[in-house]
This record gives sequence, C-alpha cells and structure tokens, in this order.
Amino acid sequence: MRTFDIVIIGSGIAGGFLARQLRLARPDLGVLVLEAAGAMEDYKVGESTVEVAANYMVRRLNLGTYLYQHQLPKNGLRFFFDGPGKDLPLPRMSEIGSDHMPFHPSFQLERARLERDLVAMNRAAGAEVELGAKVVDLAIDGGGRHKVVYEQGGERREVACRWVCDASGRRHVLLRKLGVKVHKETRLNTAAAWGRYRGVAGLDAVTDAAWRSRARYTSRHLSTNHFMYDGYWIWFIPLAGDLMSVGVVFDKDRIGEGNAPAGALPGPRTRADFERFLGAHRAARELLEGAELEDFQAYAHLPYHADRYFSTDRYAVTGEAGAFTDPFYSPGSDFIATANEFITQMILADVGGDRSGFEERVAAYDAYYRFKYDSTLRLYERMYPVFGSFELYRLKYLLDFNNYYNLVVWPFMADRVTDVGWIREELRFTDLVLRALSTMGDHFASLASDLRARGEYFAQNEGRFANGLNGVVQLETRLGPSIDERFRREQVDRAYGSVFAALVERRLAERGLSDRARLVAELKLPQVLTFRDITPDRLARLLERIGERMTKDLRAEFPDAGVERVDLGAGGQVSVTGPAVGTEVHGAVLSRARSLWDASAGSLAHVAL
Repeated sequence: MRTFDIVIIGSGIAGGFLARQLRLARPDLGVLVLEAAGAMEDYKVGESTVEVAANYMVRRLNLGTYLYQHQLPKNGLRFFFDGPGKDLPLPRMSEIGSDHMPFHPSFQLERARLERDLVAMNRAAGAEVELGAKVVDLAIDGGGRHKVVYEQGGERREVACRWVCDASGRRHVLLRKLGVKVHKETRLNTAAAWGRYRGVAGLDAVTDAAWRSRARYTSRHLSTNHFMYDGYWIWFIPLAGDLMSVGVVFDKDRIGEGNAPAGALPGPRTRADFERFLGAHRAARELLEGAELEDFQAYAHLPYHADRYFSTDRYAVTGEAGAFTDPFYSPGSDFIATANEFITQMILADVGGDRSGFEERVAAYDAYYRFKYDSTLRLYERMYPVFGSFELYRLKYLLDFNNYYNLVVWPFMADRVTDVGWIREELRFTDLVLRALSTMGDHFASLASDLRARGEYFAQNEGRFANGLNGVVQLETRLGPSIDERFRREQVDRAYGSVFAALVERRLAERGLSDRARLVAELKLPQVLTFRDITPDRLARLLERIGERMTKDLRAEFPDAGVERVDLGAGGQVSVTGPAVGTEVHGAVLSRARSLWDASAGSLAHVAL
C-alpha cells in the first residue's frame, strides 16, 4: 500500500491550489491528489475573484505571471440599475463602478483552463495527481494512518495517509462519510442559473461617447458586471477567449414563488427559462444579440454550511466541500484562500511535532471559519429586495466595500489571519460584528420597503454614476504587511456613522443631515447599534444629546456669554438660549453654533473621486 503525507480529494481550484501551496511550503511532503474526472474540462461557475483570493494567488502561490499571461485582469465590481419596466438602454442606467483599474489586482478565471494548468504545475512540483480516480471509501484513524480507497480504470486501489483534505465540492465526500451534518441554509433562500455565451460583443462595444467618458474610457468589459433588480441580479463576466459567463441569482422569496410580488418574473430553472428571463431585460437582451449559448447549468438552492471544517483527527475541508454563501461579491475563492491558509498551517504544525500549537490552531481556525461563514451570509440576508435601487445600494456598497478592505483584506495581506492570538482577539467581537450586520440589514430592508411604498424605489436609477472606489481610497496607501489597529477602528466607526447618517436623512426626509460632523461623530458603531428603529423621536433624542455637547463647547469658548442651551431642529435650524436675543454676544454665539453644526464630516456617503 502506498503512503502519503496528504491525500487531497478533488483537483479543482480548491484542491489544486492547496496541493501547490503545500508543495511550495514543504517540498518534502508527499501529496496525492485524487480527481474523479478523467479530464479537467468541466465548465464551472465562480470565475470572478476578489482581493483576498488575488493576493493569495499572487503572493502565496506565485501565480502572478501565469494569471496575467493566461487569464484576464479584472476591473473591479460594477453595478447597473434599471427602471421598473426593465427597459432602460445601458448608457442611461445608473452605475456604480471605478473609472480606473483598482489599486489591488484581481482576476477573471476561465476555470477549466486554470484547473488543467494546475494539474501540470502540481505534477511538475512533485505532487502526484491522479485523474479518473473516484474516491469510494475512506477511514479516518485519529491515532494512526487514514485509509483512502478509490477506483481508477476499473481497478480498486487503496492508499494510506496522515491527512485527508476534501476539496470535492458539493459532493461533500469526507463530511458525508463521517456523518458530519451539512445544513441547507434557511436564512437566505437563493438559487442560480447560468451559462457561457460565445460571440458577446461586450460592454466596451457600446459607442455612446458620454457613457464611455464618464468612466474615463476604462474597460467595463473587464469588470464583474452586475445588473441589479428587486430580488435578483444578472452577471456578465468575461473569460479569456471569446467567452462570456452570464448568470442569474434570485431570491426565491421574491420571485418565482407563491409569495412573490404581482408581476414578478419566475426564477429561471431550465435553459429555455433562462434565455426567456434574460430576454425580458433590454440591456441584457441587447448585449446578447447574435451571441450563442454554449452550455447551461443551475442550482436549485445555493447556501449551506457544515457543523465542522477542521479536526485534530487530521482532516479538513476546503472550498465548497464545506460551505457556500452566495456568489454576490464573489466570495467563494476568498473562502478557498482562507481555508487553504488554515490547512497548510495546521499540517505544518502537525508534521513539525508541535502538538499543542496544532490543537490550538484547529480550534481557532474552525471557530473563525464558522464566523466567516455567518458574517458573510449576513451581508446578503434580507438584502435582495434592496438590490434594485441605486440610491439604497450605493450606501450598502460603501459600507460593505470599506469593511471588506479594512476588516478582511488587510489582515489577510498582513498574515494576521493565521495568527492564533489575532484570531482569538477577533472572535471576542463576534457578537458585535454579527449584530452590526443584522442591524444595518434591518435598516436597509426597512428603508427599501418605505421607498417602494412611496413610489421612490427607482428614483435614482437613471443617469447617475458613483465611483465604486469612493469608500476605500483612504486605504490605498495603508494596506500592507503592517496593521494600524487604531486606524482600522476609526475606519469602522467612520463607515458605519457615514452610512447610518445617510439612512436617517433619507428615512426621515431630513435634507442636509448626513454630512454634519457633529452628528456623524455621535454615530460610532456602538451608538448605531442602539437604534432599533429610525424614528423622529429617536432623532430628536440624538439631536438633544448633540445640543448638550455643543452647549458645553460654547460655554467654554464664550465663558461670559451666559449660554444655557443649544437646540437643534428640523431642516438644520439652530437656536441658542441664554444671551439676550438681538445682542452682539447672542449673534456671535449663534453664528459659532451654526458653524459647528454646519461643519462637514467628510462623510463617505459624500466623498467623490
């Protein structure tokens, strides 16, 4: 019987990346990859990568040259918003997107080609990769060697190993064998249908001069393009060669089900449904004119999670073998990068004889991975009804993108994400983070309902452009190997305060409220979490508190003026009680009070590049 240090089940990007990482980290480790497919030819969804995965591929896997030579660089995430009739031409749609390539690279992956190339790379690096090798049985022995049985070419073969790592995707080979529960997620009820088209001219073929110039002629084609609707979104993702990945992700509670709004399109389940669905949207229909649909796939339900991902019995799962949330924001490859980092560190600690360090890592990593799943899921929970409004989604994206760069990308780039001490500290704030995500989700969902009832949901969906980098430009020169924890905390407060102030302004129709420095300063994350509802009464109490602070400041600045109270009212009104009205001192104090109240917060909701 042949013996290996690690057996990896599956040679998709999760398993292929893990094999490469292990061989680069410890070339003496014996790695066997068992892939059920006889050839790496299957079209797989999940082409879009974002910054964590890109950093992992370039920095950890040394794939930068390969990616630029054989895959496509990505021009960030881009979002388009349609009218209620789904009939706006593309140049008139409101848009969120960059006007230049983002400062951190990411890529669009043609998965089948990448996975074929990984087989060759891993074999050249000394890993054994067996194709057409279907795992049919395995036995985990926490005190000895595991056994893995596979069939290949009509023969049954068995190998022994110290570690088993499952990258088999939705087959869940290892967890099913061990009886570890894989749960169908109920908090997010989404499904998807997708295919690849050949002959799509692409977004850069649109010749409208004003539309092209507003993004400074940057390539929209290279972006992950989202067409945003109430309850669903449509993606257009370019692939190397003459291929375009096009898909629909929809909330089954919003479209195609019994409780869907009147007139809602049914969610596409078949190839014919898919083509009809896309054809009902003018922009998608015009982009696909003359193109040929090459293949089609669908999932009836997307999100799921497992009870356990890593074990001191020396097994682990990575990628979709363990969990999946939603393709919005393209987090799948980020989950792979994080899991593979964890698995590599656990294996290195184990084979290095550091038993206590190994056990600590397993416990910390498993807890953090479960937290990562839960926090990511809450980005999407109840948010599909928000997606179709440019006005609403612009604010959500500001918050989400800032938090992603600050709280996710930066620690990964600084190698903190595998530091057990850092993880333990992060996990202390699990409840706070999850509560913040849920609280903001509630506020976005409530405002979406309000705007829909007022007939204002689509009010800003035509002719507007927001630079998607507005919320992270301040992080461009900060991200790197050193972390500034004070700056990170300030950014969290600034992001939540800026966005929440804008939500209050819109919910209560208080124009000019959201960029007032005094108000945003009062809305740090802990204060935001005290707002269960946004009501005139809650705003009045907030303004009263700000008025009390301004009163103290004015008393210090004008000690002989007899300032008793500063009152802040609707529409930016400011009044001062104490100095006699009409006197010079009253005028001076009132003028200063107004200047304090009118001072700009530099709110992220108002930043413009």
